[in-house]
Amino acid sequence: MRRHLAVLLVLLCRPAHVIAAQWHIGLAVAETRYRGSSQDTSNSHVASGGRPGDATALSVQIGRSWQRYGFALRASYAKPGLAVSGHDVTLTDKTSGDLLEIAPLLVTRVGGIGPSGAVKLEIGPALHLWNFEGDIRDRVGGLGAIAYEWPIAGRFLGSVTLEAALSSSWFDQSDLPPEFERQVTWRYGVGLGLRYRL
Repeated sequence: MRRHLAVLLVLLCRPAHVIAAQWHIGLAVAETRYRGSSQDTSNSHVASGGRPGDATALSVQIGRSWQRYGFALRASYAKPGLAVSGHDVTLTDKTSGDLLEIAPLLVTRVGGIGPSGAVKLEIGPALHLWNFEGDIRDRVGGLGAIAYEWPIAGRFLGSVTLEAALSSSWFDQSDLPPEFERQVTWRYGVGLGLRYRL
């Protein structure tokens, strides 16, 4: 019992700014590209594939770090719409197809560049809520990213992130003609972020 009280006292007596500095909040913008989702197996249609369109995603993230490891919760919004492609031409309808993505991430530092830059690996599940013409499609997938983070000024950090995500097809079978088959939906992207250590 005395040992537990001693540990509790040490934690409570730590300076508040040391404890608070482990938390961060951030904003990011990313250019994303989608592939997969559906494909014509008969080659009888002019549009041989349907998928979410390419989009700019805006994200807010809150997280906590301990030396090498940490966790974060990220929420992102984009409007990929619906893209159909064939014969090297892609048409995108941006009037429908809003996306809300929620991802809890495990974060680990895997290296550094320069005296203060850090290379981090982020990985975790992702929930995709795709609003397709008023019908909410929920898909669970995975998200992985590698980020380079560096101090800008004071408590502000900048970051560049390369990411990839995948999930089952965003279409239901009833959405597609019989000749089409559903495929894994995957995404890649690059983003810029700004984080503030609390």
